[in-house]
Amino acid sequence: MVRRAADAAQPASRAARRAHRRASKRGSLVRETGARLSLPVSSEEWERLAPYLPFGLVLSDAAGPIERAQGVLKHMLLTLRLHPGQKVPLDAIAAEVSVSRTPVREAMRLLEGEGLVRALPNRGFAIQVTSIDEIAHLYDARACIEATTAVAAFDRRTDAFLEDVRGIEQTYRRILTATMNRRIAMVCDKAFHLRISEQAGNPVLTDMQRKLFDVVTFTRALDGFPIERSLAAITEHEEILEALQGSSRERVRKAALANVTRGRDSIIAYLRATSLALG
Repeated sequence: MVRRAADAAQPASRAARRAHRRASKRGSLVRETGARLSLPVSSEEWERLAPYLPFGLVLSDAAGPIERAQGVLKHMLLTLRLHPGQKVPLDAIAAEVSVSRTPVREAMRLLEGEGLVRALPNRGFAIQVTSIDEIAHLYDARACIEATTAVAAFDRRTDAFLEDVRGIEQTYRRILTATMNRRIAMVCDKAFHLRISEQAGNPVLTDMQRKLFDVVTFTRALDGFPIERSLAAITEHEEILEALQGSSRERVRKAALANVTRGRDSIIAYLRATSLALG
């Protein structure tokens, strides 16, 4: 039986869950034409996912216009109303939040600092597009982080932790096959990896990983990207889960690295093929 005493070592994770539960009860997901972002999940699955959703997608009624504007932009990207490289529709976001352009511009400046948008001289903002080299660098950074956090999570594993990770993986599988929306599936993939990172007990590494995931999720071109890669990730997640339940730290490290490097290689191969086709 995996030890339970280490549950006390994850106060930050529990605090995050309580905060998101309160936000979920008071507010809702940022809306698109009055409808919630549709996710085929139960209330229990929602509570597992909510702490890892990109900032702005779950808001309390007290959220300010800058936070809401960030959420609307990310919601537009997740629901494929907006794509990397396109100009940010400042007026449409302002209308949806019912504010002037000023707080929307402030929101975009914050997102520019996170690498999600870029300023256009005297012309507003555009969604950032990550290059092949940038993708490689982002994934190499992920590999460095996850080689450490996966092993640390293994050392601090508990029954509750393993149940959480298993539940998130099942939700990822269901959402991917139900919606075939890769960006939404990537949000669930992020939850899987961040829950493991949280268990490692290093909030600095978890925050770095969170930011890396958001850049890749929102700024990577996905048109024509093979769904088979996302389906292959399901098998790789299962291998990580099996390793976490096993007895070998090295097996955990290798399973985590294999998932990251295969994802990197698949994306880079796709971007290079796309670049050659366009060229």
